[in-house]
Amino acid sequence: MDRNHWNKLVKEHAPPFGVFLQSWEWGEFQRTLSRRVLRIHKEDGGKEMLAQAIEMDLPFGHFYWYLPKGPIGSMSLERKSEVLRAELPDAMFLRVEPVEESRMLQVYDVQPSNTLVLDLTMGEDKLLSQMKSKTRYNIRLSNKKGVECKFVNVESFEDFIRLMDQTTQRDKFIAHPEVYYKTMLEAMASGEAKASLAAAFYEGRPIAMNIVMDFAGTRSYLHGATSNLHRNVMAQYALHWFLIEDAIAKGMSAFDFWGIAPIDADEKHSWAGITRYKLGFGGERLSMPGTFDLPTKHFVYSLYRMGKKLRTGR
Repeated sequence: MDRNHWNKLVKEHAPPFGVFLQSWEWGEFQRTLSRRVLRIHKEDGGKEMLAQAIEMDLPFGHFYWYLPKGPIGSMSLERKSEVLRAELPDAMFLRVEPVEESRMLQVYDVQPSNTLVLDLTMGEDKLLSQMKSKTRYNIRLSNKKGVECKFVNVESFEDFIRLMDQTTQRDKFIAHPEVYYKTMLEAMASGEAKASLAAAFYEGRPIAMNIVMDFAGTRSYLHGATSNLHRNVMAQYALHWFLIEDAIAKGMSAFDFWGIAPIDADEKHSWAGITRYKLGFGGERLSMPGTFDLPTKHFVYSLYRMGKKLRTGR
């Protein structure tokens, strides 16, 4: 199956959010990271299944297949699981993120299972009116302070890494390796699923930068980094609004903030702060069941789980 046909079917069977992870271009990006990628398309009794699977290495020569926001399609999850077992051989387990509720073993989320999506078809005025007043104020303040936003090319990548280093130290999280971000921007610079880098400048220097992904009418905000300096000019607010306005101008229908805490999470949740920020823009909460493991080598998998729990506590 070629790129156009694959992407067409993926869009027809898209999950509630994160469809770009099953796009042809995302698979090719994973190949550039030296990972094996298999695409499975199966028709059975008038039902259909698609799954883009990425081989992920484990210690001692083992591996598992990871299906981000997949499998998708009209088949039952039980039948999808049967097909996957047959089509994805030799792995210790399959790690899936299905649309349907599952009785498989739930594990810690790889991709977000909760997100916030703006309906861009309502237009800029309506989007502004549904925002929290503080968010509107911060956008206007940032513009008044002279923050300027624009897309930049990969030549500005070192600025992104500099800001990401500051962000991870300040907010205490682990980022992807530098090569991951750079390869994404280079491998997905064109095509239906496209990654872009945008920056907010203050006094001529970038102080906030975001990587976004465009596919199937949705712009998804994937990675953000901000400077420790000039926090008072609220550059990240201006940058997000710039990306929303640009998506509207390009005819997109949705903006996905890509990850918030569950609705019942308390203030101790690690995403509580970023969730408050994103909710300020309004939008609709969407959720999916989460990430699940389907063991194929049960004894070895049980040893793997035991070892992981001893190392990480989960």
